[in-house]
Amino acid sequence: MEKVMVVPTELLEAHLTSKAFITENIPRIMDIIRKNHLYVSREYAEYAAEYKQIIPYAVLMSKAGYFLTKRLKKQTEKRLHGMYSIGLGGHINPQEELLDDVIIAGMRRELCEEVGLKDFQVSDCIGIINDHAADVSNYHIGLVYPLTVNENIQVRETSKMTGRWASQEEVDSRFDEMESWSKIAWENKVFF
Repeated sequence: MEKVMVVPTELLEAHLTSKAFITENIPRIMDIIRKNHLYVSREYAEYAAEYKQIIPYAVLMSKAGYFLTKRLKKQTEKRLHGMYSIGLGGHINPQEELLDDVIIAGMRRELCEEVGLKDFQVSDCIGIINDHAADVSNYHIGLVYPLTVNENIQVRETSKMTGRWASQEEVDSRFDEMESWSKIAWENKVFF
């Protein structure tokens, strides 16, 4: 049974405004996450309003543009099948707890699993996605990290997603087909 990082919703509520993309009080929110997280079964967390699942959400950029993925039917989260995304990432598991920064460790593991990215310079979290427009988002918050990386990456989990570098114009043209988090991040790209 997979366990995932969560934080009690009540501890975050005062900082999670009605805005879908939060740029205020990020250091304070990150401090709350680091000091108050725990791990519960993913199956339970996916529909537990008393918790917010913490998801590092990396937007990969290079001279070639933005790394654009499309979620396939074998991906775990059925509510996102067939949608495009400019963000990569996923749940944080207990094994990351032993490393220096549990959030960054979780992001590193996910990026290595998804696109083979092992070596990258970590940026600061530039925004928090707190979306209530899609059902899946009611139980998660996304920590947005823009990462400038080498273009030599490719999707490793080919049964779960496709991916390639895309220009800003192409990402714009796929906007209506994007998952809600990607739409929110793209609408706020002035921050990255």
